[in-house]
Amino acid sequence: MPKKNRRKAAEDFFYEHGGFGYDPKKETKTQGRRRSAKEAAKAEEIASRLGWTFEWEHDQEPYEMGDAETEMPAEVLTCVLRDENGQVLESLGSIGMSGNLKKDRDYGRTVEADLAHEAAHRKGLL
Repeated sequence: MPKKNRRKAAEDFFYEHGGFGYDPKKETKTQGRRRSAKEAAKAEEIASRLGWTFEWEHDQEPYEMGDAETEMPAEVLTCVLRDENGQVLESLGSIGMSGNLKKDRDYGRTVEADLAHEAAHRKGLL
């Protein structure tokens, strides 16, 4: 798939599945959602190009349910983002997964993009 098509597909994925924020003084909710999707796709691309890796493992800490949660997740994971030299760039724990392979795969991709976005932003790459 050509690079432009891959980027558009990634933007569409994050538009549908990713979180977003917007400034109502500067943009509509839809514009903020599209901007956030583009940033997530760009962060994913940067991580891939630079050889950053994501490590997923079971979280050893006890899981604390949020106010809106009604049942425990099927599994609780941590994700660690490492640079090309194995140095930790970002990490996130207490990631509750549903046990639904497709849903969890999509959610995991958004988590990875969020971690890549934080690291790329901190390094001045975004």
